[in-house]
Amino acid sequence: MLQGKVIQATGAWYHVQSHDGSVYPCKLRGKLRLQKLSLTNPVVVGDEVTFAPAVGVIHTVLPRKNYMIRRATHRPAQGQLLAANLDQALLVATVVDIAAQLSFIDNFLVVAEAFAITPGLVFNKLDLLDTTRQGALEAAQALYEGLGYATWAVSAHTRVHLDSLTQALASKVSLLSGHSGVGKSSLLNALAPAAQQAVAPVGASVSRGQHTTTYSALFEVAPGSFVIDMPGVQTLVPYALEKQALRHYFPELRALGTHCKFYNCLHVQEPGCAVRQALAQGDIAASRYTSYETMLKDTSAAMPRG
Repeated sequence: MLQGKVIQATGAWYHVQSHDGSVYPCKLRGKLRLQKLSLTNPVVVGDEVTFAPAVGVIHTVLPRKNYMIRRATHRPAQGQLLAANLDQALLVATVVDIAAQLSFIDNFLVVAEAFAITPGLVFNKLDLLDTTRQGALEAAQALYEGLGYATWAVSAHTRVHLDSLTQALASKVSLLSGHSGVGKSSLLNALAPAAQQAVAPVGASVSRGQHTTTYSALFEVAPGSFVIDMPGVQTLVPYALEKQALRHYFPELRALGTHCKFYNCLHVQEPGCAVRQALAQGDIAASRYTSYETMLKDTSAAMPRG
């Protein structure tokens, strides 16, 4: 039995890299597939596992440092693991129609916050920036940087500002996530040409590329620096968050909540709510509060820990 890291997940098959650098195709042991029935995928890229190389079978998943999880798209009662054992999670958005991406950004930040994973935002396609988009980009960066989140505005096409992003990836394991077509594959290829992810042309009507990544995989973008690339996702709903916990994953609500009349204020219709007062005064972003309200309505049972 050997120990290794899952570096690629393609359906029922996983590629596991042993400590000597050898890579083995593996499937899951039958009993392992039956464990954690609340998850659609018991093993994910980034997991440390024990496996039998001779027969290509993963036997156990070692304890995780952390993981990111979302609600499974077609199975709302189950969660889908995105990646495990991360140092940070970066969401790739685009400078095109930023307002339409704010809800997705907020969901991603909450998912990361819930597991104490440092998140960051990468606004790609800076080469498509115009006067109108410039204002929206500056406003978005000011909003999220003001909340303590790191942001980068880059162009995978022209390589503008890629050096600062490369520095942020140094000596870390980073998840790269985002909507389909935001240029994740192009960005990864610019950061690590050896990755050579498939790239589709940008659609002229929407200024977004086509979905090309079909499986999750870990790439070494520089010595000691790793990126987990995953297929683009259209929805990212936090999985099984408690209503009382959700407010703690919004930094501005967390800070203002200490001034509410009631310690368990949900910031919806309770009297003496400091959050709603700040919202009325324009001291917190309306988009952020709208995201909070939407997630609050969509919460369910307690979040599982695995």
